[in-house]
Amino acid sequence: MFKTELDQLQWRGLLRRMRVLGSAAGRKVKVDGEEKLMFASNNYLSLAHHPEVVAAVREGLDQWGYGSGGSRLMCGNTEVHEHLQRRLAEMLGKEASLIFPSGYAANSAVLSTLAQRGDMIAVDKLVHASIIDGARACAGVLRAWPHRQTEKLQRVLARGRHRRAFIVTDTLFSMDGDKAPLQELVALKRRYETILIVDEAHAFGCIGPKGAGVAAEADLLEDIDIIVATFSKALGGSGAFVASSREIIDYLINRARGFIFTTGIPTVNCLAAEAALDVIAAEPYRSERLIDNGEYMRRCCYEMKLNTGVSESYIVPILIGAAERSMKVSNILWDRGFMVPAIRPPTVPPGGSRLRVSLMSEHTKEDIYRLCQTIKEALKAS
Repeated sequence: MFKTELDQLQWRGLLRRMRVLGSAAGRKVKVDGEEKLMFASNNYLSLAHHPEVVAAVREGLDQWGYGSGGSRLMCGNTEVHEHLQRRLAEMLGKEASLIFPSGYAANSAVLSTLAQRGDMIAVDKLVHASIIDGARACAGVLRAWPHRQTEKLQRVLARGRHRRAFIVTDTLFSMDGDKAPLQELVALKRRYETILIVDEAHAFGCIGPKGAGVAAEADLLEDIDIIVATFSKALGGSGAFVASSREIIDYLINRARGFIFTTGIPTVNCLAAEAALDVIAAEPYRSERLIDNGEYMRRCCYEMKLNTGVSESYIVPILIGAAERSMKVSNILWDRGFMVPAIRPPTVPPGGSRLRVSLMSEHTKEDIYRLCQTIKEALKAS
């Protein structure tokens, strides 16, 4: 049975295989034994191998060892976890925060725990899979509105067939590179007295004052009830957190199965996140260069007639359409020294296959121009 399904995925050009890296995820990587220019990494600010981050981990290992030894409620909670949580809450103007093993775990825990029978979770149709999975796992009802079409969301909220409503969105969408209409969502939150949850995974560390995210950039932090973000993108590490009121955080500590029944992240992961936040504060040019790289690439794509959709960030999709053709173009790029993934269904809708170019602050203008030129040539050859 499973082989038949795998054969069908292969025939439809949807079979996935993992590449094997033999180096750190920097601008240049060794992968499957070959050197490539990396345009697939979420290591946006190139902090995964930053000397200060690496040094923090090395020093932390001497004092704390590696594994945390248990769940946070048993014996896996340290003063380092607590210090980082206070720092994150203060950074986002919230009363408290809570660290989780991953962004997926955080979103799943928040939604499956907070939304209860009679509640409704309304999500933008293009939110991350972890939000969808968390919403499906709760006792409430899931409703999706077309991407960024807040007038459709208003109709859903106006029906009033719910006890409480949660509005949930990414702030920076990982496949299209565009931002959520937060001003409009905040207006709807106020009008219909809902709970507004945002996932800042791809924006935290890169956008807004001191990297506080899209909500901070729009001066809307006070209007966001719950913020989820991760250490695995701009901070170059592993782990995630939820920032909110003390009441919400205490409720998650006591009721979220995804927190209670999982091992706490290693203390050194927290130390790496702290070091990364220090670098972001001390070296703002990293995020400035990243954002400039996004603008430069979109400009190059426009001049070369490459379709970048609605991107407005350092995530730049090259829309192609057919999954098979997207794979061909990705393979041509691979042969010419670029690692650029082809994104296919079910990650994107049928007919929406694309290359997902993920820029880093380390990329040079020459890197980006060469990539765009090679994509143009590959499209002609495919």
